[in-house]
This record gives sequence, C-alpha cells and structure tokens, in this order.
Amino acid sequence: MRKGRILWLAAAIALLAALGIAAYKYFRVEPRLRAEMIRVIERDFDGTAEVGELRISGFPVISVTGRKLVLRRHNDEEFPPLVSIDEFRATAGILGILRSPRRIDHVSLKGLQIHVPPDREEDDKKDRPDSKEGNGLKKAAFVVQTVEADGTVLRILPKKVGKQPLVFELYKLKLKEAGTGQPMKYEAVLKNATPPGLIDTEGEFGPWDTEHPGNTRTIGEYTFKKADLSVFKGISGILSSEGKFGGVLRRLEADGTTDTPDFTITRAGNAVHLRTRFHAIIDGTDGDTLLQPVTARFGRSEIVCRGGVYEKEETKGKSVVLDVDMKQGRIEDVLKFAVRAPAPMVGPASFKVKMEIPPGDQEVVQKLRLKGSFQLARSEFSDPQVQEKIESLSLKSRGEHDEETDERIVTNLRGNFELRDGTARFSQLSFSVPGAQIRLDGHYGLVSEDLEFKGKLFMQEKLSKTQTGFKSALLKVLDPFFKGEKAGTELPIKITGTRQSPKFGLNW
Repeated sequence: MRKGRILWLAAAIALLAALGIAAYKYFRVEPRLRAEMIRVIERDFDGTAEVGELRISGFPVISVTGRKLVLRRHNDEEFPPLVSIDEFRATAGILGILRSPRRIDHVSLKGLQIHVPPDREEDDKKDRPDSKEGNGLKKAAFVVQTVEADGTVLRILPKKVGKQPLVFELYKLKLKEAGTGQPMKYEAVLKNATPPGLIDTEGEFGPWDTEHPGNTRTIGEYTFKKADLSVFKGISGILSSEGKFGGVLRRLEADGTTDTPDFTITRAGNAVHLRTRFHAIIDGTDGDTLLQPVTARFGRSEIVCRGGVYEKEETKGKSVVLDVDMKQGRIEDVLKFAVRAPAPMVGPASFKVKMEIPPGDQEVVQKLRLKGSFQLARSEFSDPQVQEKIESLSLKSRGEHDEETDERIVTNLRGNFELRDGTARFSQLSFSVPGAQIRLDGHYGLVSEDLEFKGKLFMQEKLSKTQTGFKSALLKVLDPFFKGEKAGTELPIKITGTRQSPKFGLNW
C-alpha cells in the first residue's frame, strides 16, 4: 500500500514538474514565437518572411493566431509573394509542442494565396544566398495533423511575359499530416470558371520542393458533375467528367472521360449523346493545355482530335486548335450538328480537318474555323423522292430508259472546304453516281443557308441519248456544242437559292 502511494506521489511530482516546465516554456514563448516562426519558415521555404500580428493564448491547449503572413523567395522580387495569408490559427497540446518535431493538431488559414514562380536560370541560383544542392527536402520542424484552407488560390506563373497564369481556385481544401517530409493527403473542391461548377478531388501533394516549387509533385482523382455548357454561346448540354491526374505543378497529365447526353448545337437543335476520352497535358510554364488525344463518340461515329487550348500571340484569350480525323463515321451522325431537319444523306463518311475556335463572345457556329477535306463513299439520300431523281440521273446519263433494274444507285461525294465567319467555301467538290459526275466550286452560309455553286455536269452518253423520242431528236442538234473532251456530255451548271429551296440551272 505504502509502495503504491510512493509511486503515485512520484508520478504526481513528475507530472507537476512537466507541467511546470511546460508552463515556464509557454509563458516565455510568446516574445520569441515570432522570431522562431520566421526562422523556420525562411529556412524551409528559402526566402524571407514577415508576420503582421501574432498572439498566443490557452493552457494546456495552446492557440496561436496571426495576420498578414507573407513569404517571398530570395531574388524573386519581380514576382508576387510565394505565399500570403490573411489570417491563420494553430492549436496544439503542450506535450506536442515539447516533442521533436513539434506536433500541431490543427491549422486553419484564411486568404491563402500561392504564386509558383517560373524556374530561375542557373546563374541566378549560384548567386542566391544559402543555396545548397538538393535542399529541396528538409527535416520537418513541425508536423501538422490537419490543415484547413478554404478559399485558397494557387497561381502558376508563366515564363513568357504577358501570358496569363494557370489558376486553381480551391473552394474547399483540407490537408493531413503536413510537414512530415512525405506527401500530404488532401481533399479539395475546386471552382471551375467556364463552364461554372465544382470539381471534387482527392489525392496526395508534396513534399514541397524548395529549390523548384513548380516541381512539387501531386497525384489525384477528380469528378466534375452538372456542368452547364450553355454558358458558351451557340451550344448547350449538361456535362459530367471524371478521371485521374499526376505530375508536378508545372506539368500535370490527366486521363479522363466526359459524358454529355444532350449536347446540342443551338442552331441545329438536335440533342446528341456525346462521349469523350482524353489524355491532357497542362503546361504551367505557359498556361497551355495539350490534348493528345481526345477521342469523341457520337451515334455510330468516332473522331480523334489532337491539339490544344492555348493563347495565340495575335489574340487575347485562349483558342482551341485541333487536328480532327474521322476515318469511319456516318454522315447522318455529323449532320445532326449542322441541320435541324432529319439528315438528308446516310452512309459512310470520313474527313480530316484543322479546327480552330478563337476566343470571343460570338456563337460557336460563327467563330468556328475549319479547313480540310471530306469523303462520302456509297451514300444515299434519305428522302425517297430525291433518291429517285438521283437514280434517274444515273440511268439517263448512261442512256438507259424505261428499263426495270434492281441496281442500287449510291452516291460518292468528296471535296475540300474551308469554314470561316459562318460561311463554308468548297473547292474541287465532286459528286458522282454511275454514269454522271458533277464538279463544283462555291459556298454555303451556315446561318443564312444561302447556296451559290458553279461547275460542270459530266454525263457518260451524248445529250440526245439522255432523252427518248422527239426530245432526243431535237437534242441531237446540240450534241456537238456540249461534247465532252473525250466523249459524252459536258454541261455548265449552277446551284443557287437556299438549302430548303435550291435552284438548279445552266450557267451560260
């Protein structure tokens, strides 16, 4: 019994001694806390730190509050501060403070802004004070169990003057086990500017690279739901996306998918289920996003795009510039993006174009730029009356009349085109069916739907052979005037009017 009391008394004395030592250190720490904090921050982040206000209170749970903490890297005076914090608060138990490294239970930050500067040149590094090879990772002076920093803004500054920084707005941010020298776990909600929405993400970040902040590593997964595409003039739809990413702050690579069940070009008015799979490279050195590649699927068609989203020298804002390739698609799928009525043609289609969407407030259809070539092989017109006329043209061009046939007449169409300012200009446009070929040059207005084409109609037989009876006899007089270079018939033609009311005639 006496032995138990002695042990209890010894434990009590030890506890009181520990508390006394802790209290002694606690009551002397406030005058030195500012200097200690600045020393540790400057050592760990290779810069100069300033703290506007600092207070300590509480026992045995210590609370440290402060305002206006600013950290600048050495020789980076031309850039904004690496870190700036409007307000901060940290709590820790007295025993945790006495440990090495010191353990802090919780830190909350308000108004945290991080500016990751471009990499310095080697010469600048040599002149920087206290620079050491490989000092990117240091033994942690503090270990923080949890950091909450809602409203954080991370900006990665570009190398080129005049380029816009890459900005991440973190509506919510929570870090765990910060300062351990190992990657921190994080959970965050990012604000996406355009289209507006919130992106949920979680993963690992760090450890912080002091020598090259832009080389700090991060990995994670994300989900993005209910993004309203109608903020872009001329299109609509609700997009969702998910994927994963990794790399360093200066160069992140992402793999993901998007799903838009109701993607619509406003002027066409047809809802299309559009799905994509992409590999993207986000280059923080110039704010560009490279797409290598994007595979899009809609209907029975698939297209592959390679290019990027970047700021061109002659424009303000980012342009979408892509090489688009469709090898095995369907024309009826593509036409849903262009015309409101049911697709006038059905069949296999392929094209290869360069696409550019410059910045600006115009509708997508008006500012979209395309240049390339296309081919429709073995296609048919969906309107039976139009298809019947095409079949009649084919038969008459071969001099066949009143002959029943089960022959299936298909159309081949190919050409080059350039779309700019809402007008598509075609060159070397070739339309062919058995026995006849039409070659045209001209333009079509996507908004006005005006048609203006000129060219030639080539038929296999003489003009008189395309008719029968009295008409054939009359046309024999004209055969020499419309004789083709080799044989058959060559007629100058034109197509005018509108898409709904085209006018066909001879171009004298």
